[in-house]
Amino acid sequence: MKREVWASRVGLVFAAAGNAVGLGNLLRFPSKVALYGGGAFMLPYFVALFLLGIPLMVLEWVMGRYAGAKGHGSMTGIMGSLFDNAHWARVLGSLGVAIPFLIACYYIYIESWTLGFAVLSLLGQMPEPVESPDPKTAMEPYVKFFNDYTAPSKLAIFFLLVTLGINWLVLQRGVVKGIELTAKFGIPALLLMGIFLGVVSLSIRGGKGLEGLLYIYTPDFSKVWDPQVWLEASGQIFFTLSLGMGAIATYASYVKEKEDVLKAGLWTAGINEFVEVVIGASIAIPAAFAMFGAMAVPELAKEGIFRLGFMSMPAVLMALPLGWLLSAVWFFLLFIAALTSSLALMQPLVSLFEDEMRWSHSTAVGVSILMLTAGALLSAFLPGFVDEVDFWAGTLMLVFFALVEIVVFVWVFGVHRFHHELTRDVFLKVPKGVVYFFAVVSPLFLLVLLYQWGVVKLPQVLANKDVNIILARLFVLATLVLMAFFAVKSRKRYLSGPHL
Repeated sequence: MKREVWASRVGLVFAAAGNAVGLGNLLRFPSKVALYGGGAFMLPYFVALFLLGIPLMVLEWVMGRYAGAKGHGSMTGIMGSLFDNAHWARVLGSLGVAIPFLIACYYIYIESWTLGFAVLSLLGQMPEPVESPDPKTAMEPYVKFFNDYTAPSKLAIFFLLVTLGINWLVLQRGVVKGIELTAKFGIPALLLMGIFLGVVSLSIRGGKGLEGLLYIYTPDFSKVWDPQVWLEASGQIFFTLSLGMGAIATYASYVKEKEDVLKAGLWTAGINEFVEVVIGASIAIPAAFAMFGAMAVPELAKEGIFRLGFMSMPAVLMALPLGWLLSAVWFFLLFIAALTSSLALMQPLVSLFEDEMRWSHSTAVGVSILMLTAGALLSAFLPGFVDEVDFWAGTLMLVFFALVEIVVFVWVFGVHRFHHELTRDVFLKVPKGVVYFFAVVSPLFLLVLLYQWGVVKLPQVLANKDVNIILARLFVLATLVLMAFFAVKSRKRYLSGPHL
């Protein structure tokens, strides 16, 4: 059975941008900027973008196109294709399927909150605003509402199942009629809603929100020398561009043979950065600044993205004229951003089942969603599950696998062969010296990150012996073992078996 390819370049770019654009752009980024030096945070951020983000983005596009031409879309198959389908290579590549799946297990639950809150806003079921300059007082009804909803409530489980159903429906329709079509409508809608809410936030109280934007970008250069700032900025680049997890490579495997992957990679990064640096910075923090003042912003940023997105923003928007509608637009914006990302997180697993196990598309999607449902329910009912899995899959494994990608795809595959693939059918011929530069500098950068998260942070994480945390770790371990099993099992299926 012939693999699908993206129907149009626009659809390809929007789908890839949807892969990268997510909740991190609209919630995590402004919090980090406000917390770690404002404009000073942007220096290590852009250093990490150019030394890690763009090189890894282009690397995954190049290798995805190369492997896709050979019938491989998951990292299991991509790694295997470089080493004559050796078992060890396929098992190593299975990390690039396990990581996005593990992230999807908790991401889908958070995604369902955005849909639930959007619908509840439209139906007028959000709490009434409390007029108060004190953020804690103003947010109190929304804090209670959020905690009651995510307990989890029956309503939360209902919207989780609806969200799972939406993801199943889109994935079931395939790459072109499902993911690409969703992105063609979703990304323009996301951009329009984001720009609209940015204008609203910046204009609150006679332009007070604009002062908030200037506030978060005012540099505090004393923090530039803080290693934690560099660590957070680099982590944000990984998170925002969906790097080190194989999802970009999976999307790249569906391109046409002569697709300009360099241009596609740069467009993906460019749209993502516009949403993050321009739109993401213009909504939540400026709105909170305008409503509660400068002193409240660092406190809100410290308390994390959930408080910022699900408590402070409703408190601000519901106090404005047509607040119920503005709140609905905000949460629908978050839902679209989350949906395009969750589809990308699940596609590597679907591709593994289709390309390597030789299952039918319907079976591949069905089994993938059933596995995701199990993980999502654990996220809902197991306290501490989200944070624990996020550390292992969304932090430590990302950095490790990114390092593996550079070593394998550049040094083992060969600088000359990689450069040949990089410069084939592209608008700009990148000199081979640039490949050598990034192939040396980027791994050194990654080793520093791996040291910080793997050596410094890991003992702190392992010190937690709570039974729920241990269960979360066992889930992570079980997922790694299961993906390795599929990697070994699929080798024989891929070499000889027809589709089911």
